Amino acid sequence: MKQNIEETLKECISLPSQNPPGHVNEVISWLENWAQGFGASIEVQKVEPFKSNLLITLEFGSGPTLLFNTHMDVNNPEGQSWDSDPFIAKVKNNKIYGLGSCDAKGSLVCMMFAMQKLALNPNALAGKVILTAVMDEEAGGHGSFHLVKQNIKADGAVVGEPTNLNIAVAHKGTYMKKIRLKGVPAHSASPENGVNAIINTAYFILKIQELNKKLSEYKHPFLGSANANVTVINGGTRQNTIPGFCEIIFDRRLIPGETHEKADLELQKMMEELKAEVDNFVIESIETIVSTIPSETDINEKIVETACYSKKSLSSSNYEPTGFRAGCDMSKLVNYANIPTVIIGPGSLEQAHSPNEFVEIDQLYGAVSLYENIARGFLS
Repeated sequence: MKQNIEETLKECISLPSQNPPGHVNEVISWLENWAQGFGASIEVQKVEPFKSNLLITLEFGSGPTLLFNTHMDVNNPEGQSWDSDPFIAKVKNNKIYGLGSCDAKGSLVCMMFAMQKLALNPNALAGKVILTAVMDEEAGGHGSFHLVKQNIKADGAVVGEPTNLNIAVAHKGTYMKKIRLKGVPAHSASPENGVNAIINTAYFILKIQELNKKLSEYKHPFLGSANANVTVINGGTRQNTIPGFCEIIFDRRLIPGETHEKADLELQKMMEELKAEVDNFVIESIETIVSTIPSETDINEKIVETACYSKKSLSSSNYEPTGFRAGCDMSKLVNYANIPTVIIGPGSLEQAHSPNEFVEIDQLYGAVSLYENIARGFLS
């Protein structure tokens, strides 16, 4: 069994699971050995080659089922500039630096420590706790989607993502498209013979800015406004050639109540306006990159009340739930499996996918206590 949270997280960070490619076999083997040490039952769900889910279960007799859910894959650091090897964790100023330290290996390790503490002291517990460590969260949530297709059942769930230990009851959905505009290449000395795909894309970006301004007019009580951005652009081939193509990533974030069909209509309207306003405006292809649904849990659900009470008991102050502005696997549990869910984890979303990612050590200890208290309250 594991004893030291800092050293355990450092071990976990050293196990490669960057996505792509998202292979998680080493993490699964490591978790299996740990879980066997405190008597949990284990199930491996094969999803894709080298990509499985791991279910770790503790049974305490008849009662409700609580799901802990977090992911084993982490962001791929390729192209980022780290001060040191991202797979070799460093401790500095009461923080652990390393790939996945907050997103979400910090949550994973803390949930495992909470499970271990429950197993060692099952007094007054009635029901079941299942930790679902999933693959491919960073690529759209295929692991958790596989869970719900396998008919996972629970009365409440906690998703581990970096929330600074705040209790989030809602999150944004993701509508992300790669859009390729077609131009006509020509020598840049004779631009009239071509169609500049980059300039046409610039008109498109202005439309997206207009959409973003419109979306900002309505704010969700926990999440703020929906938004639309261009996050990647790529076009042209040579410095003296009118570009015959340009690609962008269109990143539209949805709030609860919005649908992908609504975003489809927005995109269609922009393209129709541009075809009428811009000469030779041609969309060559549209490819879906990530597609997730926003979700929200009613604040009167038992899992929300239990989590807020547990947070209050640890901090000795009143506590109100909040929102999580990124997408996460809560969407699968709420929208497909009808499991009331909250999002809680150590670390800040600002650190996720960033070079020199870190998590505060104090928050790791706080997360273990919070996860354990939620389980004891939910299964009491």
